[in-house]
Amino acid sequence: MRRTTSRHAPSRNASASDARPERTPHSAKTQQAPGAAVIGDAELNERFCCLAAFSTLILAVSGGADSLAMMHLAARWARLNPDRRRRIIVATVDHGLRAGSHKETDWVAGKAHALGLPHETLQWQGEKPATGVQDAARTARYRLLAELAWRHAGPVAIVTAHTEDDQAETLLMRLGRGSGIDGLTGMSETRLLGADAQCHLVRPLLGVPGARLRDMLQSGGIAWIEDPSNTQDRFERVRLRKARAALQDIGLSNDKIALSARRLERARSALETATHALEASAGLDVHAGAYASLDATIFRSAHEELRLRLMTRLIAAFGGAAEPVRLAKLEALIARMSAPAFRGATLGGAAILTRGSQIHVLREPGREGLPELRLEPGSEAIWDRRFRVCVAAGMNGPVVVRALGEAGFAQERRQLEACGGLPPARAAATLPSFWRRGALVTVPGLADLAGAPAAWSRKLGLCSAEFVW
Repeated sequence: MRRTTSRHAPSRNASASDARPERTPHSAKTQQAPGAAVIGDAELNERFCCLAAFSTLILAVSGGADSLAMMHLAARWARLNPDRRRRIIVATVDHGLRAGSHKETDWVAGKAHALGLPHETLQWQGEKPATGVQDAARTARYRLLAELAWRHAGPVAIVTAHTEDDQAETLLMRLGRGSGIDGLTGMSETRLLGADAQCHLVRPLLGVPGARLRDMLQSGGIAWIEDPSNTQDRFERVRLRKARAALQDIGLSNDKIALSARRLERARSALETATHALEASAGLDVHAGAYASLDATIFRSAHEELRLRLMTRLIAAFGGAAEPVRLAKLEALIARMSAPAFRGATLGGAAILTRGSQIHVLREPGREGLPELRLEPGSEAIWDRRFRVCVAAGMNGPVVVRALGEAGFAQERRQLEACGGLPPARAAATLPSFWRRGALVTVPGLADLAGAPAAWSRKLGLCSAEFVW
């Protein structure tokens, strides 16, 4: 990943395909009352108060109208609500999908610096797919933003400029794919991003029409960049935007669709409460991240929707997969689990097993095995999307974090068995272990469950692994 420290925007004669930095592009006039585009201080504080709890704000700014407006609004909100502990960083992802894209990121950097905000360019490197480019670019974008967030301690908000228009388009696209209630609730204002409990994705502008933001920029004489892909019919969102007038004629306006999403969110919240109650009644235990166990009888007697939601959460937590499992596959799994003869299955990187009166969910290593990473003293990272692993500054040299493995567990099992509380061998093998110069230093998960062997005791203060559940 390359950092950009340039404080220079493209010149006035930059090509239209690269950027339009020195003049406001023409855009359609909207049917709004005078002053409707203005977001006053009271409304600004109401919409952006969700950012107050975070010590670091990473503003995802592409240079388009919505994200540029968000950057200006966030900067004004920060001036209205000063906090010396708060860091604000503007981040732009250079997808490298067209020539001259670096000029756009440099232009955004210049606009950020003009507001007194530091800027970072994040590069999507490697080969690009021939199909599904937008989905792949979105996945890469969030991965790069999350990696930037992991470099900062404390609660971090990745702030995006999704609007009411984006909410409506998302619901319509998911409706066309047969999504369940979670998909049809659309985008939430705040949610955890990936497996990192310290990193949230925050969308303060979900209730604002995009036209209002563009009018706000025009009224302030602020230019923005037009993405050429926004006019290409091969993309689903573009086709939906072009159908907006026809949809509005039959009553499917963006504000009504967004209202339905908010009402579905209320139902989703009630289901989440019921799912947490099921976790408690089934005696769910996550065993320090080694595996999950719960009562099979209570689980099978619960409503199908609650079983789906609980299993979705467990597979996401233990499977280590970057993408959520498709609902159809989860439904098929739940149907199989209802059969008395069910003994086990794998899905989304997780193994789901029947063990006596319990159901176990644990990490399935798969054909490629589990990741390995090197940590320097004083650093931390997310390992296998399941654990936040840390090495204290006092550690004498770097360590390698990798799965303990069956051989590693067998090596330590004899001295651990006297302590009791050992997880199944298959689960223990997937725990993160810390190694230095080929020698095992410690396995924090086993220490939590079975007690620390004497050889590990002094190392536990230097190496830690927190299950991000």
